[in-house]
Parts: sequence; structure tokens; C-alpha cells
Amino acid sequence: MKKLLLLLLLFYITCSCQTSFEKLDSTIQAAIQDSIFPGASVLVGSKNNIIYKNSYGNYTYDTSSPEVKDNSLFDLASVTKAFGTNFCIMKLVDEGKLNINDPVAKYLPEFGQNGKEKVLVKDLLIHESGLKAYHPPVEGDTRLGLLDTIKALPCQYETNSKSVYSCLNFVTSMMVVEAITNKPMYKYYDEKFVEPLGLKRTMFTPSDEFKSECVPTTPELQGVVHDPLARALDGLSGNAGLYSTTEDLSVLCQLLLNKGTYNGERYLKEETINKFIKKNSDRSSRALGFDTRSEEGHATSGKYFSSGTFGHLGYTGTSIWIDPVREIFVVFLTNRVYPDDTKSIRKVRPVVHDAVIISLEGEK
Repeated sequence: MKKLLLLLLLFYITCSCQTSFEKLDSTIQAAIQDSIFPGASVLVGSKNNIIYKNSYGNYTYDTSSPEVKDNSLFDLASVTKAFGTNFCIMKLVDEGKLNINDPVAKYLPEFGQNGKEKVLVKDLLIHESGLKAYHPPVEGDTRLGLLDTIKALPCQYETNSKSVYSCLNFVTSMMVVEAITNKPMYKYYDEKFVEPLGLKRTMFTPSDEFKSECVPTTPELQGVVHDPLARALDGLSGNAGLYSTTEDLSVLCQLLLNKGTYNGERYLKEETINKFIKKNSDRSSRALGFDTRSEEGHATSGKYFSSGTFGHLGYTGTSIWIDPVREIFVVFLTNRVYPDDTKSIRKVRPVVHDAVIISLEGEK
């Protein structure tokens, strides 16, 4: 009898949880019906628990294609900057091997040319370096050639005069990591975070074993990074290229909410996290490697997330927002660029995050 009562209680809790997030489910399902994206996965969590997770739709608009599951892998696009490259930067700061107030050229001498001698590592992280927004590769470019080209580029504007969001800042940040560690950044990331945290479905350049479980971004790209520059860098880049799932990313979110610890083990120092997650410039909403909630006009985290919320967006339709006041986070992954990059997710993102808060706290 006790066993039966326990099962009934668990069933009730499960059903109640599912019912309470009906607004979130209907919001995402409506976006699929409107062909904003064919598939999505969402996870809402707290410091120590997964509150709710669900997946929706299919890999493509063909409903006979595979259904998206909670462990489906998504091309994270620029979420790579914050939850891949920036984690490596924070770890090197912890280890005393990197000072973000040093010139980039201290670690990467070839960068110190064409007026970039005084650009700081910090300037890369807050997108005020002076580097242009992007460098499109051309046929015949090699990884080594592209990296040499990026190191030699002149500043396009005066450092710290304005903020220009730039993929080149994080390709350069990757090169700093690799110069300090003397190994590819993806290997350092694996050694410090992926392997010890048990992230079995977080990776750059998915192997054939995993490609069929990657949600495609175009009819031709499945398990191959969508971003052209990262693709020309063999999928091993600091601006894009990381693949993961909502479940694996929840571990990184909980690590941040717990100020550097996860399951009783410390991975990053509390003071490092506190420094990196705070707004760091009067010229933008940028923190160090993360973005923060904009309090002016449109916020992709919706109306209700707290001031101080931090995270990042990805071009493919991915996002992570962490609310340190409520101590919750939302990982929202889609493939909105499928099949031809014509649909915008801009209006959907805030509605999704509003639905999360309404589900948790009721109508405001």
C-alpha cells in the first residue's frame, strides 16, 4: 500500500509539473506551427535541480524526420563564446596563467601589429577591441592561414570607443588559450570541464557516431557547424562550433549558480565567476565573455527576469539565460536557421522566458 501511495504521489507531482508549464509548451508549439523553427528543446533549472524539461517538433519540417529529444545535440553557434571559450579563459585566470588586463600581444605576439599593440584581453571579452565584426572565409583558405590573417588585421575603430560585437574577438581569445596551454582549445576544454563534469554529449566536431543525433541547421549541414568562419577553421573555433544538449548545458549553468562548484567539486573560483558575470562596460550590456540582460527596450530574456541576469544567444536559435536573483536558468535550443535562414526567433525568445516565470510564479 505504501508503495502504491508513493507511486501515486510521484505521478501527481509529475503531472502537476507538466500542467504548470502548459503556457511554455504552447508558446513553443505555436512557434513550430508558425514555422519559426522545426524543433526545439528547453530546460528550466535551479541551483541543484532540473525543474522542467521538454522537447518539441522534428529535426526538419518533414514530420517523418526524427523527433527532437531531450538528448538531441544542437549547434550552439555563439553560445560557444560564453559556455566554451569563456570557460577556458576563466580557468586560466584561476590558474594564474592569464591576466585579462594584459595586452593580447603578451600572449600572442603576432597580434601586436597594425595598431593593436595595446588591445587588452579584456577588450576582446567585452567586444571593444577595435576588431571588425566578422571575416568571411574564401575558397582555399586554410585554418593556419585564416588564423594568421586574423592576427594581422588592423583595428577598424578606436579601442574602447564603442562596442562592436565581433566573432574575431573570440577567435583571438581561442588563440590566446592555445598559446598559453600549448594545446588546442577544445582539448583544454575537454580536460578541465567536459570530462570531469561527465558531459558525454558536449563536443566540437561531432563524430559519425553522434552526427545523426545532431539537429540539422540546413539540408546539407548536420553535425557540421553552421557558421562559415568556424567551419573554415575545421569546426574548432572560439566563436562557434560547440554542440551540446539542454541536459549537459544545465550542468554548466548549475556550476555558475553555485559559484564554481558542482557535486561538491570546485571547478572555478567564486571570485572569478563574480567578476565575469557582471556588466563591464558603459557602452554595452556586455560582461566578461557573457552578455547581461538589457534594461533598455527589448530584452530576449523577457519582462520578468531579474536585473543581473547573464548568458548568451546563438545565431542558430539557441540561448542560455541565468537569473542569479531567482537562482534559476533557462536553456532554450532550436534550429531556427533550418532550412534557409529566413525566419527570425527574436519575438519568440522573450515570450518563452516570460512563460517560464509565469509558470513558476503565476501571472504578474
